[in-house]
Amino acid sequence: MRISARAFVVTLATALALSSATVVGTPAIAQEDPALAALSQVVPEIVEEARTTPPTEIPDGDVQRPFAIATDPDRTLVATVSETDIGIGLPEADGAGSQPLPGLVTYAAKQPGVAFAHQRTGQIARALTIIKDASAPTEYRFPISAPEGSMLEVEEDDGTVLIYNNDFYLAEIDLPWAKDANGNPVPTSYRVEGMTLIQTVEHAGAAYPVVADPALKLQCEWWKAMCRLIFSKKLTKKIYNAWFVAGVAGAIEALKGSCDKLKGKAKLICKVAYTTGGASAIYKVRDAARKNQCFAIRFQAPGIVWYEVRKKSCQSK
Repeated sequence: MRISARAFVVTLATALALSSATVVGTPAIAQEDPALAALSQVVPEIVEEARTTPPTEIPDGDVQRPFAIATDPDRTLVATVSETDIGIGLPEADGAGSQPLPGLVTYAAKQPGVAFAHQRTGQIARALTIIKDASAPTEYRFPISAPEGSMLEVEEDDGTVLIYNNDFYLAEIDLPWAKDANGNPVPTSYRVEGMTLIQTVEHAGAAYPVVADPALKLQCEWWKAMCRLIFSKKLTKKIYNAWFVAGVAGAIEALKGSCDKLKGKAKLICKVAYTTGGASAIYKVRDAARKNQCFAIRFQAPGIVWYEVRKKSCQSK
């Protein structure tokens, strides 16, 4: 069948447009943003989440700042946990970010072999590192902003990083992972220096690009059907010692004093323990202290509360 020259030109133009819109299933916008293109290749599920899940707006006083503004120009992504702000920064990013998708802001880096991205949803706050080639460093530093009195600790069991404030668990940075362009895991680990999270990615010999993902997981927000309020070992032992000195009533008073330091939903859940839990909560504190573990209050919507001896996400001190 013969086609006219005009029809041939139209057909060719259409084909070229389609090929530019989709390259191996990647939207055209990914081709315009190299960081997004790399993420689409290695972690398409995260890109899809960023495309379809609107980011949670981040409060700034009485004003809700849009996601892109909230991560620029200081490049710190803030998540609010029980009315407490926790941030994860990108100090090696270079210049302002761009927002190719509703839930994603990408950044160039000072090091040519690297790019960064922030992703924010109701459940997580991610700081994505895109390692482009073998010239990229193996160590990446992320400052964690949290209220005074906070600390980071790497959990021995799986490498999760715990964030505690005044002896209460606030949030955690999920266990480290990195993946290359072929979908293979890349050796990676965390360590901490003060309030700085340091991720090491041993990417030599990997298929590039490689993506690594420190992900801040939030706790005890109203949108969560279940959350745990975890006491440090130190605080668990303090309440237990009060029981020795002044009995159950003294331990409840120590528990009340600790709960009063909290905010938001966490404070309300903690209040249940000393107003209605009474001796049941204190006996569970005793069990946790004797095992050198952490006392925890578990809240399950719609209002079910029980007490636990907690090893996971339990601060070591």
